[in-house]
Amino acid sequence: MNKFASTSRPFRSVPVHSLGISQILAYGPLFYGFAQFKQPLGLQYQLSELYILTALSLTVGAQACLAPIYGYFADRYSALWVMCFGFFAGAIGLGLLAVGSSVTGLLASFGCIGIAMGCATYELAFSSAVQLDEKNARINISYITFYGALASSITWLVTGPLLAQFGLVKTLWLMIIALCVAGVRMGMLAHLYRPARHASSFSFARFRWSDLQLSEKKAMLLLALAGGFEYLAFGAAAMMWISWFTSLYQDLAIAVMLASIYGPFQLFGRMAEMYFGKMFDARLTGAVASSFVPLAMMLAWIDNLYISALAMALFGMGHGVLTVTLGFVTNLYFRAEIYGRAKGWVSLPRSMGLAMGPLAGGFVFAHFGNNFLMIIMGCFLISCLCIWALLLQPPTNQIHIKSRT
Repeated sequence: MNKFASTSRPFRSVPVHSLGISQILAYGPLFYGFAQFKQPLGLQYQLSELYILTALSLTVGAQACLAPIYGYFADRYSALWVMCFGFFAGAIGLGLLAVGSSVTGLLASFGCIGIAMGCATYELAFSSAVQLDEKNARINISYITFYGALASSITWLVTGPLLAQFGLVKTLWLMIIALCVAGVRMGMLAHLYRPARHASSFSFARFRWSDLQLSEKKAMLLLALAGGFEYLAFGAAAMMWISWFTSLYQDLAIAVMLASIYGPFQLFGRMAEMYFGKMFDARLTGAVASSFVPLAMMLAWIDNLYISALAMALFGMGHGVLTVTLGFVTNLYFRAEIYGRAKGWVSLPRSMGLAMGPLAGGFVFAHFGNNFLMIIMGCFLISCLCIWALLLQPPTNQIHIKSRT
């Protein structure tokens, strides 16, 4: 029995859309918003924009090391409570950012934001979906990632006018209110769908490496490698697409247009996974999608506008499906009671890769120029091979094995 399932309400009444919307609020003010916050923050703190972004990258990277701890608390007390804490930590971080003026205050605020990113974003939202309805976790994770894909667009469309109308401090306070509302909502859901029995040393499922089956150990290693290399390369490529296409076509407008193709096709990939993915093994759809990404890198090398557009469409679709794959496939091997801890260890290299990606991309592009895509493609190929190798590791979670038979 899943100890996190409510004894009074069926899962169909669980607002999965609330978890999805929470990802817009988590990634928006706490990550994407800094694309527009960096300039006014630089003026407020008398620091360069590069310093602001570097501090953000370092704090996001540092919080990745805490992922196993977040997973432990998710398993012991429910992921919804961890998300609740995360949103309030994010509100405190933005509050410190709004009232501060010293470097110490800036770093303290980013520390809170880093903790919030670890507690309130995808990994904990996925854990919530698994804990609340393990059997239907795949489709629910698809819904959550669909909302998450809108975070950057919505944030950038809203933040710009707010900054122009109200300025930095008032804009931050509006976002603080939004984060507090999300925190209250997660707390209400955590109370509503509280565990059917209280966690204790007796009921708390044990999770030790020595107790795992060989297939589970291999799956953890493969997922960790796949996620680490995928998000390292993704972070590098996403930040450098405009620079690459500008160097290829000598036209910034064309470069921006091509780079923008990625977003809509990422949504398309997640919609395809949402509606058709249930017909196929999640590992297989992930393996096929992972093959799209290095193929996209090869096509982006070609000096042809239409082929470049096709490359960005494949890149978007591939990564869109992979987000669902890397979120759900862990549950094929680890049941809900230990999913949080398993996902915490698996997601550690993914989070570090995402944090290091932008800096790595800038370094590789600056020093290797035309070989940039080949180097990034190598990272994607390693991730692709790891995901294909998962097909050789039979699932061990009886809930999903029974649902397939």
